[in-house]
Amino acid sequence: MLVTREADYAIRCVIEVAQHGRISAARVAALQGISPTFLGKIVQSLAKAGILATRRGVGGGIALAVPVADITLLQVIEAVEGPLCLNDCLTNPPQCQHIETCPAFPYLSEAQAGLRATLDVSFAEVIDRLPRSEEAAPVVAGFVGWSPNGQGSRIAEVGDAP
Repeated sequence: MLVTREADYAIRCVIEVAQHGRISAARVAALQGISPTFLGKIVQSLAKAGILATRRGVGGGIALAVPVADITLLQVIEAVEGPLCLNDCLTNPPQCQHIETCPAFPYLSEAQAGLRATLDVSFAEVIDRLPRSEEAAPVVAGFVGWSPNGQGSRIAEVGDAP
């Protein structure tokens, strides 16, 4: 299985938003070298999945919609790719008539379960593995909402730069 460019960009987008708090999509695109148009599509998918909160206009941007500890790699990948599935026999409902007699089915099923378990790691854990610079911004745990002046409100920091 290959993680698509779209899923890779979605992961990098969530990391940037978690590190910066409210940030413009244009800034994320510039920081990550992603086409702004393509990133816009990804941001829409992540917002629809309840991972990001978006606001247009002055003081707008994107922010986490939930605490960073509540977002997993698997959720982000599935938000842009759809359900993770190694083969048609593993869809729900299965799209194969040979499951009962297929000698490969148990192995494929086990591989998919293992992959899903591995990717079910929170972005708080992922971000903890990032190298820290002396000027690193704190990682925010979540997003409360937009204030009347258009500024995003952050909640509980997960970790500060050393």
